[in-house]
Amino acid sequence: MDILLALLGAGSAGGFSTIGTAVNAQLKIILHSPIAAATINFLVGFSILTLLLGLGIFKPCNLDLLSITPWWAFLGGLLGAIFVTLSTLIVPKLGLTTTTLVVVFSQMFMSMVIDQLGWFAAIKYPITTPKILGIATLVIAIVINQLDRNYSHKNVQ
Repeated sequence: MDILLALLGAGSAGGFSTIGTAVNAQLKIILHSPIAAATINFLVGFSILTLLLGLGIFKPCNLDLLSITPWWAFLGGLLGAIFVTLSTLIVPKLGLTTTTLVVVFSQMFMSMVIDQLGWFAAIKYPITTPKILGIATLVIAIVINQLDRNYSHKNVQ
């Protein structure tokens, strides 16, 4: 049951991420600024998380532990800001499906590297044939999607 809940949670996170990417791309168009769209994205997220902490839904953190936190543990915010900003710029050019496929491919590739090498204190998991086949399948999906996109654009015009 724990695995099922984890899979549902991961699937929900992926779906929410895609919806967020789509709405942030529209916010960029409305505001004429990817940085403004990303800023609003993070302000809303920060406000919701602050509210949840204030309501006691999550236990408060021990800020004293920040002094012993490795420097790389703070990269998540920076990388999240870069991801959201790049996504708002890329979706209008590639479309949501292609953007998502490429994002998932790059996530899978980097996940395998991190798993293999144990970077960022991650538990090491070796690169296996099924993982390589999964990544290869994503590459094929990207190519097929691009072929369909090119075909669809020619028929629409």
